[in-house]
Amino acid sequence: MNEDITYLENLISNRKVVRNYKNVEVDLEKLKNIAKFSVKIPTAGFSRGIEILQVTNKQIIKNIAKQFKEQEYIKKGMPKWISNSVSLFFILLNENAYHERYENPDKIKSINSKDWDIPYWYVDAGAAMMNCMLLIEEQKLQSGFMGLHNTSRNGVHEILDIPNTYKIVGMITAGIENSTEMSKKSNTKIKKKLTHYEQFGK
Repeated sequence: MNEDITYLENLISNRKVVRNYKNVEVDLEKLKNIAKFSVKIPTAGFSRGIEILQVTNKQIIKNIAKQFKEQEYIKKGMPKWISNSVSLFFILLNENAYHERYENPDKIKSINSKDWDIPYWYVDAGAAMMNCMLLIEEQKLQSGFMGLHNTSRNGVHEILDIPNTYKIVGMITAGIENSTEMSKKSNTKIKKKLTHYEQFGK
């Protein structure tokens, strides 16, 4: 590791989204605390409306892969991804927890959560997502992310017994990259200034 950067900076610098895993077994013991520490995040008003559901059962993972239509992607030449994951992490949002919190007397002068111009539950979900992915990387595994825009939300809820009062923000995968079977990637690289100092554009 470069001594000029911290351990966390190094971890972030080398993290990448991986969507092709080897079909291997790993010691699941080292994954047991990932969900626990992923939700160690600041939440608006300490609403605690973000939860994580971790799946390591192979059959359930295969069932989830079917919901995400993995076979259709494989037929198009894409490598196996979800079904080869050693673990899946679902980011769950309980929006009602935020509204209930902001109805409490100590929040009477705050803007009602239903009137927020930025829904802070998504900010909190993003924090949990990043925690989860970095914790996966820390265990020498790779991670990926998938939304539920191309699958049946009801099907996933049913498989995992998730109450309808919760919304699945997305799914994080964990596995070991199959470097011999790389997925097709675009060669287009867009250079854009992403950091600014003191004033925008500087």
